[in-house]
Amino acid sequence: MRQAIPIIAAFTAVLAMALILFNGLQIQTEFEIPVAIILIVLIGAFSIIGLFEKSIMKYAMYSAIIQFCYFMLDVSTAWLIDKSIWFAILQLINFIIAGGLFAIVVSILYTHVKKRHIREYAGLYDKNQFLVLALCVSCLALGGLPGFNIFVGEFLIYAALFTIHPAIMVLAVFAGLLCFLFYFRICYVMFAGTVKTKIKLGLAFKVIMGILTIAIVLLGLIPHILLKILEWYV
Repeated sequence: MRQAIPIIAAFTAVLAMALILFNGLQIQTEFEIPVAIILIVLIGAFSIIGLFEKSIMKYAMYSAIIQFCYFMLDVSTAWLIDKSIWFAILQLINFIIAGGLFAIVVSILYTHVKKRHIREYAGLYDKNQFLVLALCVSCLALGGLPGFNIFVGEFLIYAALFTIHPAIMVLAVFAGLLCFLFYFRICYVMFAGTVKTKIKLGLAFKVIMGILTIAIVLLGLIPHILLKILEWYV
């Protein structure tokens, strides 16, 4: 049951995002900027906490919380500039892809290794390169690295926040850097050290993770694919 925690956390975050979009959550105008600042601070705070987290299960939960805060920052930013929340929908779709891949890989890792401490997963790249590369792609995407799908939504946030106040944008970028460090930590662990555990993947898992990995890179390099679809329907 414990190995399902990453998937449950990601699914809960997606469900909460979808419910907010469906119900059209609104807040008072005078609270919009404070809410945006609080969300930025929460992203930075949870990223710092996650940097020192030892449990890989709690690490996955922090990841879901951080991405939910990013989604809410998308929504609140849309309110601030009186725009449609279509780029919040973009963030939701991209999180389903990148966050889904992250949750699947972490669940597989725990199922095979059965270790709680992140350091006990050190060096897994030597045992299953495909699995670790899929995890690193998802982490770099969730961390907002340019060239991956999540960066598209974050860039829209930064551009919108700059029009509101440059100081808020700078704060958001700083929180984004902390978020990147949060995700880069697990990438570093997977390549450092040695481990004896062997991990074998079935064809179905390889196909699913391969499709999600390609989608992350493709939507990061060619974001117009998804942007055009959203502009058409939203």
